[in-house]
Amino acid sequence: MKLSILRLAVLSALGSTSVAAEQTLQTPNQSSDIEHIIVTASPFAQKLSDTPNSVFIVSEADLDLQRVVARNLSEMISNLVPGFSPSTETMSTFGQNFRGGKAIVMIDGVLISTTLRAGGRDLQSISVDVIESIEVIKGASAMYGNGEAGAIINVITKKPSVNFEMQTRVGVEAFADKLSDAGYSISQSFSGTTDSDLGYLLNLSGKDRGNLYDADGEQLPGAPNNQGGMGDADEYDVLFKLEQEFDSSRLAMLAHHYYIENKLHYKRTVNEENGLIEIDKTEPYVGPNPFTKLTTLQLTYDQDDFFNQQLSLSTYYSKVNVGYESASEIESTRSGFKAALQWNINDTSRLAYGVEYGKDNTEQGRERDVITGIDAAGNPVTQAQYVCSVCDLTETKLSPFAQYWNQVTDELTLQMGLRFENFEIEVPDYMRYRRGVLSAKQGDTLKYDKPLVNLGLVYNIAASTDIFASFSQGYSHADMRMLRDMPVDSVAEFADEIPATQTNYYETGLRYSDDNLQASLSFFYSDIKDGYAYDYNVDSQADKRVAAVIVADEEIWGFEATFDYQINQEFKLGSSVSMSEGKRTNSETGSDYWMNGTRITPIKASIYGDYRFNDMASLRLQANYVGDRDKHDRESEAGYSFYESPYDGYTLVDLVSTFDTDFGRFTFGIDNLLNEDYQPLVSQMNKEVIWESYRSQFSGYGRRLALEYSINY
Repeated sequence: MKLSILRLAVLSALGSTSVAAEQTLQTPNQSSDIEHIIVTASPFAQKLSDTPNSVFIVSEADLDLQRVVARNLSEMISNLVPGFSPSTETMSTFGQNFRGGKAIVMIDGVLISTTLRAGGRDLQSISVDVIESIEVIKGASAMYGNGEAGAIINVITKKPSVNFEMQTRVGVEAFADKLSDAGYSISQSFSGTTDSDLGYLLNLSGKDRGNLYDADGEQLPGAPNNQGGMGDADEYDVLFKLEQEFDSSRLAMLAHHYYIENKLHYKRTVNEENGLIEIDKTEPYVGPNPFTKLTTLQLTYDQDDFFNQQLSLSTYYSKVNVGYESASEIESTRSGFKAALQWNINDTSRLAYGVEYGKDNTEQGRERDVITGIDAAGNPVTQAQYVCSVCDLTETKLSPFAQYWNQVTDELTLQMGLRFENFEIEVPDYMRYRRGVLSAKQGDTLKYDKPLVNLGLVYNIAASTDIFASFSQGYSHADMRMLRDMPVDSVAEFADEIPATQTNYYETGLRYSDDNLQASLSFFYSDIKDGYAYDYNVDSQADKRVAAVIVADEEIWGFEATFDYQINQEFKLGSSVSMSEGKRTNSETGSDYWMNGTRITPIKASIYGDYRFNDMASLRLQANYVGDRDKHDRESEAGYSFYESPYDGYTLVDLVSTFDTDFGRFTFGIDNLLNEDYQPLVSQMNKEVIWESYRSQFSGYGRRLALEYSINY
């Protein structure tokens, strides 16, 4: 189904997503004077009215509804948050972006994204069973940095309850045409607080997913490309928390372990008639299963009165393993700490300052056939041996920061900050693999540093209306896969070709909130120097090209609009619309060209209606639309350059119903209610690429049913 711009305008006029765009999610009986406090990647709570950029809150109630119509966390966020690309329907988030930039993912403020070597599994690292809320923070801040990210996704895990409670949750899901091929899930939690104010939480959850089917009832590949998939996947998650409350301080510990393995059974093949990837049940799959494993430990200490200031200390350790069908595996081990103080200078101003230290060791490698000699017939002799493509990189970061807020008048709030990004990446000597031959490369230490500023204003023009404007800077290195294709003999010679990316980010907008209506409108613009991208465009003939990656200057711009309206006690309606666009600059000619599908998402819109029949039953109908995009010319009669094929839009409709009883809650969902036959955007990036062997198209999911039962006791 395709929608015109006019119909999109009608959608945006009707409402917004179920997340509160920069606003509190309120019931009709709540007062709009209640200010939502967001606890983000920064160590201190912050009022929303002090925030001069877009913040979106996804509540636990939102997640509970989406979990029956979405396969994973990235799909849930895409359904709820404007500006985030549609689901890839794989394990990977490759091609999913916020406002043309990557999304940095944190769990309780601890970075889990593999930034030295992007694994694409950042949002496939935690079960929704343990999530209390999600905060999506657009732009940069001195408090958390993280460079040129389009947004920071901070996943907040559940907290211990006051009284002893248990929750049991079980679910079953299957595609409408294959009800016998079902997947199952179970989750059990224990939570409470002792008489000595020690809170505890243990959550155990697991999933055994079924196979995937398209709109015609044909079985889809468990993994449609080389990134891993969601078919026949086993998944489990263990979360344990302790929180000790003292008179004026708190000590908390979190331990989290997550694992998912995508079990593959059949070889993939390409249907010559339609170009779609499908399975060949006559040929078994041979090779390793894709998987993701994450282990995180975190300690946090907060003190309310440390020499008349608030103190926050946190330290963490995390290890991420990402495995692919090729037997290549990324292993990233990260540790660090953050120390911050907040000084309430007077009734109208405060200052937060501190330092952040982090260390990250990352390697990616696999077995390769290496040529070790030539036999008597002149044929090469090979031997299998482990070869790293990104070899034992160690990043060390030390970043002091300061952030200041001032209530200049009753209506005007000023925010400004300073952060000094200071990091270095140690690259050891390594061997580059190319067509069976190893060549020695000399390592070195890459050093980067830059002071960054941010400035923002929020003006309250009426009791329920704020306007805001902000400028912020980001600075960070890009994916170090550049090193595996380094064309020279030493890192020192190559250092100028892998600069850090600097972003100047501008945003302005309006937000409104009263008892029944929440709305927002924002416009953004990014000026990016030395942005990295997978880019084969003929116009990008840049001297900084290395394999698929080109470093070039970029400009990205767009808007987001949301609207939620509580019509009466029973009915709530909403929608959102978002658009981003961007260009890159050829460093040799100075000419601009459109950015490709790995970074830019077509216009996206959503609409939903919630209806509560009574205290027991409710119904939600939602639709998510993705538009067309055709910005590039054919490279030749044979087709387009990589990632530049035109997109065909589609609309997916979902239905969710809940039924509350004295014996627990039943939630029933239908994903792709109308059984739309479509291809996810990531499948369309290369559908008309000039090299036919790379046309890796695959169908989207057909109509899927899910039933979940949960009970608290």
